Amino acid sequence: MSSVWVIGNHVKVQGMSKDFKILSYDFIMGGCVEMILESPEGSRIFLKRRKSEISNIEHEYDFDAGSNDPSYR
Repeated sequence: MSSVWVIGNHVKVQGMSKDFKILSYDFIMGGCVEMILESPEGSRIFLKRRKSEISNIEHEYDFDAGSNDPSYR
């Protein structure tokens, strides 16, 4: 699995040249985070990582709360 860095309301995934916008996220049992991301072209991907594999995140309050709102742009 590639490493992931959270930067504001965007995510950088190791090995991918573009940043993805966080459309939604959820902390699930087992210490994982599930995210739906959007590329600059508008395509969406689902990403699931253990919290330990995500840099700049310790708990849910580290995320920008607005990025989890469907109307957030």
